[in-house]
Amino acid sequence: MKRNILILALSLLPLTMVAQPDFSALAKEKLAALEMMVGTWKGTGYIYTPAGKESSSVTENIQYKLDGTVLVAEGRGIKTMEDGSEKVVHDALGVISFNPFTKQYQMNSFISKGMSTNAKVEIKDENSVVWWIEAGPTTIRYSLTIKNGQWTEIGERSMDGENWQQFFEMKLEKVG
Repeated sequence: MKRNILILALSLLPLTMVAQPDFSALAKEKLAALEMMVGTWKGTGYIYTPAGKESSSVTENIQYKLDGTVLVAEGRGIKTMEDGSEKVVHDALGVISFNPFTKQYQMNSFISKGMSTNAKVEIKDENSVVWWIEAGPTTIRYSLTIKNGQWTEIGERSMDGENWQQFFEMKLEKVG
């Protein structure tokens, strides 16, 4: 009986592979709109925490993966402590993709503290991208603008979608 089930499953495998539509051309076309982000970026940033304003040196590495059908962003922030040692205060991975069924961009992000989010993404123009996360009654929104090799990103939060409070900012330069 187990042998028959295995044979049946193996015989259906090629059908499931053939039946899947290929959206790679559409994904590549849509992700090409984010080309301005690709590269290595370095600079500084800050975030307001319960302990106050925390500044750090930031590196963002942005690359296309899976033959250009997704964009992977790796961000790392390092804070120099009073004793001269360094502490990682930001360690994140984001995967931006285009969903052919919903016709929307999305970003799945992960941080080293064991949390993840699913954000909606909107390309505003050839220099600007916005993504946001619904977190209970709060909306968290990040706005990125890239002009002349300069990356400026702010993070804001709102309880009502109209009044926004900035809690985060990065200013980076393209280095590779």
